[in-house]
Amino acid sequence: MTKDNEQRSKLGDTIFAVFHLFLLITVVVYAVIGLVQGNTMRFAVIMAGLVLYYFLVLRKAVFKEIDRKRKLRSSGPPGKP
Repeated sequence: MTKDNEQRSKLGDTIFAVFHLFLLITVVVYAVIGLVQGNTMRFAVIMAGLVLYYFLVLRKAVFKEIDRKRKLRSSGPPGKP
């Protein structure tokens, strides 16, 4: 992969992550609005769906990222013993 392609890939990954974060926040806000209006069933179904989405899709990637950050932190800054 060339340097230009790597930069595009990082930018694409960032745009993808920000877009999905915005969508998740929007769904949570929608669920809370439903709860405030007294529609507890809507809130429960949406939140259960988000929890299911986390466990089925996001959990593995979140743990990989945590492990990657731990390894980077434990190895210390580059160039230092």
